[in-house]
This record gives sequence, C-alpha cells and structure tokens, in this order.
Amino acid sequence: MKRPYAFVLPLALLAAATTAQVASANSFSDDAFWVSYWSQPKVNPFGSDQEAFNQNVKDVVFARNIYDRCENPEALDDDARWLKDHPDARFFIDGYASKRGETIPNLVLSQRRADWVKGSLLSRGVPDVQIRLAVGWGELYPTCVDQSDECLAKNKLVRFTFLPGP
Repeated sequence: MKRPYAFVLPLALLAAATTAQVASANSFSDDAFWVSYWSQPKVNPFGSDQEAFNQNVKDVVFARNIYDRCENPEALDDDARWLKDHPDARFFIDGYASKRGETIPNLVLSQRRADWVKGSLLSRGVPDVQIRLAVGWGELYPTCVDQSDECLAKNKLVRFTFLPGP
C-alpha cells in the first residue's frame, strides 16, 4: 500500500463529525472534555516533523465577530515564513468561535476565519499544496467554557493541525 495513512483522514473527519453531533447534543461535561484536551501538551505520533510543526506554527487570534483581521499578525507572518521554509509540511486550518451567539452564525464565522487565514498564507507565499483543508468548527471543541470575556476570547482563533506524508 503506497499510503498507509490514507484511511486516517476519512476516519478523522467521520470521528469529528460524530463528535460534533454528540458534543452539540450533550451537556457541559462534553465541553469540559475539550477544555481538558486543549490544556494537555500536544502529542506527536508522527515524530520530529510533527513536533517541529507544533512548536513553530502558532494559533491566529481574532476579536469578537471579526474574521478578516487577526489580533496577532506577527504570528501569521511567522507561520507563513516557517511553512515556506518547510515545503513538505502539510496541514489543516481549523477555525473556531466562542459560544456567544447562535450555532449557525458561529459556524459561518469560524469558516470565514479559516478561509481568511488560508488566503493570508497563500498571499504570503505558502504553496496551496501544503494546505489540505480549511474548515470552521464554530463553538465546538472549546478551549474554555466560562462565560467571561477573557475565557470566551480563548475560543476565537484559528489552529493548525499537522498532516503526515506527501
């Protein structure tokens, strides 16, 4: 088999979709799982390439209801520079929004954030072939569940997920 990990993406997407449905239907305890998950150090099952990716590619943060201007443009510049220097790095772009507001508008906002970050990386010279998928997850998989402004701000971001192989 030429690509032994080819089944990983469909399974990951299926698991994410199933988890999203369950997470939206269940209680606070599901959100607590994701808060705990994001607080753990990232695991690098794909070795040193993934470790380097996770150490060098940073989250892009947004203000409330904004998708076309990030609050940390230096992170986006640094990410683009590192990704151009590592043309074999493949990744997903994951957009998020806080729990404030309705689910559907949050999904749209998070997708716009993911698309904007993708466009920004492309305009900075990151090859399109490196970006495998840009998706918005809305308010699913929160970093923080308190209703304070400080907590909600932690969920208004775009993350990058390493993808192994060519």
